[in-house]
Amino acid sequence: MDKQAKRKLQRTRLIEARKALADREQLEAALQVRVAQWLRQAGVHSVGYYFPIRGEPDLRGVIERWLALDAHHVAALPVVRRDELEFHAWSADAPLQSGSFGIPVPAHGRVVQPECLLVPCVAFDRQRFRLGYGGGYYDRTLANLAPWPMVVGIAFDISKVDSIDAEPHDVSMDVVLTDAAQY
Repeated sequence: MDKQAKRKLQRTRLIEARKALADREQLEAALQVRVAQWLRQAGVHSVGYYFPIRGEPDLRGVIERWLALDAHHVAALPVVRRDELEFHAWSADAPLQSGSFGIPVPAHGRVVQPECLLVPCVAFDRQRFRLGYGGGYYDRTLANLAPWPMVVGIAFDISKVDSIDAEPHDVSMDVVLTDAAQY
């Protein structure tokens, strides 16, 4: 089996396992607490995050509460522009529209360059490499951002694998937060 076929199989298996979590509410609550604590300790003022799809952990409530802590906090959701992501300001009352792949994106909103990106992971390994959905959007986006934001992987602990078998273009995350630990 070649590397691409192996990754595709790994993706499918892990997405299905994530969707089938029996104790999802408890695991998601634990992850949300960890993310909220991390955001407070990190002291960042702008965060790019994601609209949850395919069983990804939902951080919208965490981000709403983080925004309420300080009027200078800014959150942003990714919008696909060509082959990269552009982050547009988001708030809980902001209207959304269907974006690429049917994922909700802000209907309006200024472009933001976040200090920190909360990035969903299908899988991650000990070196903090990430397996996503295979489109390469985060890798291409990060390669062109300056200054480089802090990259924080978000996953359930069941997504931890021995090795992603990283490609040369894959970007290692600064930290990964799960329901069980910080890596």
